[in-house]
Amino acid sequence: MNYFYGPVPSRRLGFSLGVSITPKKICTLDCLYCQLGKTTKKTVKRFFYVDLIEFKKELTKIINNNPKIDYISISGSGEPTLHKRLDKIIDTIKETTNNEYRVCVITNSSLLYKKEVRKELKKADLIIPSLDAATNKSFSRIDKPHKQIIFKKVVDGLINLRKEFKGKIWLEIMLLGGINDSLKEARIFKKIVAKINPDKVQLNLPIRPSGASIVLPDYERVKKIKKIIGKKCEIVSSFYKAAQKKFSESAQEDITKYLNIRPATMRDLEKSVGLEKNVLAKQIEKMLDLGLIIKKIYNRKVYFICDRAA
Repeated sequence: MNYFYGPVPSRRLGFSLGVSITPKKICTLDCLYCQLGKTTKKTVKRFFYVDLIEFKKELTKIINNNPKIDYISISGSGEPTLHKRLDKIIDTIKETTNNEYRVCVITNSSLLYKKEVRKELKKADLIIPSLDAATNKSFSRIDKPHKQIIFKKVVDGLINLRKEFKGKIWLEIMLLGGINDSLKEARIFKKIVAKINPDKVQLNLPIRPSGASIVLPDYERVKKIKKIIGKKCEIVSSFYKAAQKKFSESAQEDITKYLNIRPATMRDLEKSVGLEKNVLAKQIEKMLDLGLIIKKIYNRKVYFICDRAA
């Protein structure tokens, strides 16, 4: 199993080396906007999925190539807190890299009500939990949770996380037009955010295709929501730095790894894979011809997606 992908340009984290520690689309939720499509196994049972010896070997090989990395981010293709003993994963990353890189955990917050999960996360430097709703109705509609996941427990878990976690917390709110972007809901968000007390609140938009029909909120509405939530709130914007130097031998492998995690535009791939535009275009054309990837137009942009049937 390949546990790592990237480094990829992230709108929030700079160059992020992604870590996927659960099988694809095993999750506690089935979010409308998920760029990986529908959840194949909705569960709250936690397992130890990673072979730590192989995990360490793979990470060592990547680090030895000296890529540009700002964060090592545990997120991937399923909910990472479904992995038991996350502290062992974080310890292995820090030991293997001599604590050179900051570790971020990106979570949907659904299991933070469990004390054991919060305890395992304490060794991370940054946690980016999400809260996509201010009401139970919106939560059910957007996140379609496992029957054991209750909205109040999610909020309580976030409040307790802030009390116990000494690192940074950046709370993400994904706004979907006509569902959770009303000013009334924004005012409820404000009250909940005050209880959680994160270091930042980041308003995000589902700009990548998900398979569901989603309307993006009006940008002026998003700015009003930002103002209501307050000073800690920001709108996450697109991020690009100087092109990442290529360190993998196989361009096709790099492209496939990236697209297995998220749909991408040609510009996304150019910046993350590190190929010149004309070379990348030829590689993409070849992969389209072989049926390895497909092309989809979403919000007037062309995205490339791994053909999961291939």
